[in-house]
Amino acid sequence: MKKTIIASLITLATASSMSAHAENLLDVYRLAKQNDPGLRSAAATYNSQKEEVTITKGNLFPDIAFDADLGYTDTDADYGDSDNNTNSLKVSLDYPIYSPALGYAVDAVEINYESSGVDYANTEEDLSFESISAYFDLLTQMSNLNTAKSQAKATASQLDQVKKQYEVGQVAITDLHTAQAEYDSNIVDIISAEADMINAQETLRQLTGKLITDVPDLSKDYPIIMPIGKTATNYVDLAKRQNKDIKSLMLANEYAQTNIEIQKSNGRVPTVTVSGSLTRSDSDTSPTASSDGEALAAYIGVNVSIPLYQGGAIDATVKQSVYDAVAAEENLEDGIQTTELAVRSLYRDLKTSVAQIAAQKQLIISNTSSLEATQAGYDVGTRNIVELLDAQSDLYDSQGTLEQLRYSFAVKQMSLLEYTGELTEEKISELNSWLAY
Repeated sequence: MKKTIIASLITLATASSMSAHAENLLDVYRLAKQNDPGLRSAAATYNSQKEEVTITKGNLFPDIAFDADLGYTDTDADYGDSDNNTNSLKVSLDYPIYSPALGYAVDAVEINYESSGVDYANTEEDLSFESISAYFDLLTQMSNLNTAKSQAKATASQLDQVKKQYEVGQVAITDLHTAQAEYDSNIVDIISAEADMINAQETLRQLTGKLITDVPDLSKDYPIIMPIGKTATNYVDLAKRQNKDIKSLMLANEYAQTNIEIQKSNGRVPTVTVSGSLTRSDSDTSPTASSDGEALAAYIGVNVSIPLYQGGAIDATVKQSVYDAVAAEENLEDGIQTTELAVRSLYRDLKTSVAQIAAQKQLIISNTSSLEATQAGYDVGTRNIVELLDAQSDLYDSQGTLEQLRYSFAVKQMSLLEYTGELTEEKISELNSWLAY
């Protein structure tokens, strides 16, 4: 019965793979871009900030308005009745000829606009890495399932052999129970691996809006080497110049410095505004009055506004902006330190992975030799079933671990590119070229 269960699970997994909808890494990334609401939100914010620049710059230009008025008055009085028709046309202009605060405000919104562009690029880069991580997580779970299936198949063969040996009295009942227990454990591993693979598929579905149940594997020839001629310090320097988070913090610091000038200008610098208007009015009264007729009035004036005292609010606002600038500067320094630590750590992890993968390949060779020797010993009676099953398990575990290390190495490479601001669609395409069925 248990052999039937395991055979069914293997058949189901194989059939699922054959009928799967397959997408490569580049497909996954492009689907994620189309489906991600966070990226669309960042794009909308970027466009909104672009309009804010236009709005704020408008304050530097003359404000011209046109007014028209039409009126009728009917008067009934003891001294006589009268009707009056009036109309007027007015064009007015207000122009801030000197207002430093407005100039700094334009600088501030332009910084915000640039910052929103960086945020959009950062969101896109985060989505790139999220796509890569989800893709390779599915590869990992598929590999784990294949390892579990292969081990179960090998254990089933051993179990059949032990059963036959037990039937003719060549082995004890304990050997049969041991083989059966290992086989049962393999069933549990397959069920668990199948569930983990489905969870990875669902993660990709959420990311792409599409069920993807099969993906091409990373080529066995994928180069597991460190970049030639680049040290950790090289990557740190690159990250300081190109990392999106650091760029965003730099712009936040620049905005905070500009805000100091805005607050100083608002509270301590006069604003000079030129105002002018031209009004044409017409009045017609019945019976006729001396005020009837047309009139043309022109006005021009200069307004100077100087804030003198606001209950201490002026100085407090300037001080507040200075403290905000200090906080922004410290946040920038913290971001640089955090990024440097992450880059150096990733670089060390990559070097470690290169050594681990080389050692793991040697371990597989050793485990293969060990299994062959143990099998030979078991066949002549010098090794028992426990030793044979352990040697078999060690080989499959080492093979599965090698795949996990290879996938992890590729993901870490992409993570390093994200920290240095180089994780582009072109880089994803390069990695995608190493994927094949």
